[in-house]
Amino acid sequence: MYKIIDQKKRIILLLSVFILIAIFFCVYKFGQVPPCINADEAAFGYNAYSLLKTGKDEYGAFLPMRLISFLDYKLPLYSYLSIPFMAFLGLNDLSTRMVNIIVAILYVPIVYLLTIELFERKRIAILAVFLSLLSPWTYILTRHAHEGPLSVLFILLSFIWFIKFHKQKKIKFFILTNLALIGAGYSYHTARLFVLVVVALQLLELFMSRKRAKKQKNYLSIIILLLTVFFIFYPDIQYGANRVANLFYLRNSGFQARLLEYKTEHANLLTHNILTESIRDVSYRYFQQWSPDFLVINGDKNWRFGFQNLGLITPIEFFLIFFGLAILFLKNERYRWLILLLLFLAPLPNALTWQDASIIRSYLMIFPISIVSAFGIYHFFEDASRKLTKNKTFVVMVLTAGIYVFYLYNNWDIYLNHYPHRAVTVRAWQCGYKELAQYVSENYSKYDTFYITDRHGQPYIFLLYYLKFDPSLYQKSAKISAPDKYGFGQIYKFDKFVFDINVDLKSKRKVFIGYPEAYNDLPVDKNKLKHIRVGTEDIFWILET
Repeated sequence: MYKIIDQKKRIILLLSVFILIAIFFCVYKFGQVPPCINADEAAFGYNAYSLLKTGKDEYGAFLPMRLISFLDYKLPLYSYLSIPFMAFLGLNDLSTRMVNIIVAILYVPIVYLLTIELFERKRIAILAVFLSLLSPWTYILTRHAHEGPLSVLFILLSFIWFIKFHKQKKIKFFILTNLALIGAGYSYHTARLFVLVVVALQLLELFMSRKRAKKQKNYLSIIILLLTVFFIFYPDIQYGANRVANLFYLRNSGFQARLLEYKTEHANLLTHNILTESIRDVSYRYFQQWSPDFLVINGDKNWRFGFQNLGLITPIEFFLIFFGLAILFLKNERYRWLILLLLFLAPLPNALTWQDASIIRSYLMIFPISIVSAFGIYHFFEDASRKLTKNKTFVVMVLTAGIYVFYLYNNWDIYLNHYPHRAVTVRAWQCGYKELAQYVSENYSKYDTFYITDRHGQPYIFLLYYLKFDPSLYQKSAKISAPDKYGFGQIYKFDKFVFDINVDLKSKRKVFIGYPEAYNDLPVDKNKLKHIRVGTEDIFWILET
């Protein structure tokens, strides 16, 4: 009895230490890595601020089920959960990112509980938490206000409660599973695929246990499932799913052009048709996310989420994925098929888009990878200790740990000490708007109009965010354009701000803010222009008239 109590205390103490490590990874160099707030973060933050102050989003929609934002109709849960932090901390970078800091901390107990449900072995659970805790993959998204980690949190919870329902057949776990699915469904668009999968798993479970369960209980369960699907997908009827549709691979002009080119060169419809090309296109992108180049060497090619030599996992973990899967099936683990489903389903959302391998739509991958790797390393050393002498086992452990630490340190070094200083990173993150807003604030009363380039990003949202512009005032004038070819709308003006830069040198009390190249052909003294710099980069040049 005392041993059990002591073991529980040790586990609680160890998980507490892990939580402290997670907090450290979330807040170390906060505000430096990543180097600034991007437009999507500013949108989530300002909409939370607007909801706090008025109960409406930036366009005046009362308690919306979608945030219109840039016409990408962001799912709203991240902003709703940010409201308490806006109330206590005000509108700033910390309050905007606080939800994901908490999410990163909650991953510690959640990964532990999920692994316990899968294997019922505490050492494997501790190893799984340890691997996911130390991976930079976990924090590349949780260190900024991205909705992906929040949706993954709910997906993991849904799997925990689904397994509990499978074991105990208690309706409370069925209800909790579906509440978690609703949370995931209102967090991020890619969660919809997992929602449908877990709903299907629940239907299968109900079918398999139909003879043992009461009819009333089955009817109630079916009603709960229908309500879950309704709550998640009904808003798509009202708002549409244009952002998801625009990312779907069939909407990509390159896909259509390639198919047409193949047909022109070789008019064999059996070989070249939309089905065969879809299989090639989706499968290549799917396997790209399992490649060592993506997982171990370079990660995401989008500068906002990755950098050269910034691996997501170490070579040790990459090897353990396949070793762990083999042992799972050799030992006929009870939930091996569920683990396999979770592991191989995780990259699918991004494979169905036209974009390259991406950590944002395959963010879930890190957790089944960590769980399978933990299972693999546990059994690897368990077998090694039986077949090798203590000295040889120790040598293998030291070599394994050494390789793991070497690559892990390299990944963190790249991310924390090199990535934020590069020009491509500064520009990918849309840096410079904080400094621009400070300039505007200091000179607001001196000028009648500020003309600001809209060539990159959504400049209006940064001014709303950093100036803490009164939401009730902005809502009266908020008007967004029709979507462009990428599905995004534009705000052309509000208050004193016009988001266009046609420089008029004869005008008075005007400010023209553009990128340096905008002034190349203008007859102005470049030495009299003001500059906004971030690091070594000139971001904006400012002409005052």
